[in-house]
Amino acid sequence: MKKIKYIVTFFLSSFAVVVTFFSCEVQDSFEYDYAEDNSKLNMSAWTYIQKNDSLSSLKEAIVLAKDEALYERTEKATFILPTNRAFKAYLEENNYDAIGAIPVSIVKDMLRYHIVKAVVNFNDPALAPKNKPIAYQTEKGQIMYLSHTGTYVGLINEGNQ
Repeated sequence: MKKIKYIVTFFLSSFAVVVTFFSCEVQDSFEYDYAEDNSKLNMSAWTYIQKNDSLSSLKEAIVLAKDEALYERTEKATFILPTNRAFKAYLEENNYDAIGAIPVSIVKDMLRYHIVKAVVNFNDPALAPKNKPIAYQTEKGQIMYLSHTGTYVGLINEGNQ
C-alpha cells in the first residue's frame, strides 16, 4: 500500500514539474521594448476622422456643426474622439433618433468639449502614478479630467463625476 502511495506521489510530482516547465514563456531579451510614440498623428484630426469607419458618427456631427476647420487646425491640442458606439449611447440616453435631431448648438458644445487645449500623451511615463486625474481646459471652456490605467490606457473624467 505504501509503495502505491509513493508511486502515485512520484507520478503526480513529475507531472506537475513537466506542466510547469512547458507553461513557461521564453523571454528573448531582458530589455524593455517601449511602444512607439503615438503623440504625433502626422495628419489633421479631420483627415484621421474621415479615414476611420468607427468615427463616422463624429464625422456626421462635425459636418452638421460645420466645424471641419476646428479639426483641421495646426495648434497643439488633444482631440478626444467619441466613437460610433459612444454616439449611439448618447442618442439613446437623450432620446434622439439620429445625430441630425440634436440641436446644432448642443453638437457644437459637445465637439468643443472633446478638444483639450494641451498635448496629452497617455503613454508618457511622466504622467505616473496611474489614475491620478489631471485637469485640462477644453475648447468649450470647461475642465476635463484625464488620467490613465497602469497600462497607459486613457481615462476621461474617471472618478470625478
